[in-house]
Amino acid sequence: MQRRHAFVLPFFLLAACGNDHPLAGNWAQQVEGGKKGLQLGFQTAGDKVMVHTPPREDGSHDHLHGTYTFDANSKAVTVKCKLLGDGKADAWTGTLAGKALDLSGGGVTLKFAQGGSAH
Repeated sequence: MQRRHAFVLPFFLLAACGNDHPLAGNWAQQVEGGKKGLQLGFQTAGDKVMVHTPPREDGSHDHLHGTYTFDANSKAVTVKCKLLGDGKADAWTGTLAGKALDLSGGGVTLKFAQGGSAH
């Protein structure tokens, strides 16, 4: 009987460990006309962000890597990555509002919504 409990406890602990970080999941850029834009994926156990660029006509896309900070109290988010490529802003700041995230940099604001999957 003791051996049975040894297996139940680890499974119970794993089931109780969910990822409830507010930035968890995919973040899709909201682009007019229904086109696909940038996709952000935040490493919630660290400070890395993976970016999928908008798809090209042939369906391919690039990956960018950056870092981010998140303040749980103020919901402030800072992303350090050249989201729009060379010659554009390499630091973006904004505030998380539920499942919406606006990031501004270099006079440009990008709007993201949580959900979907990276292309």
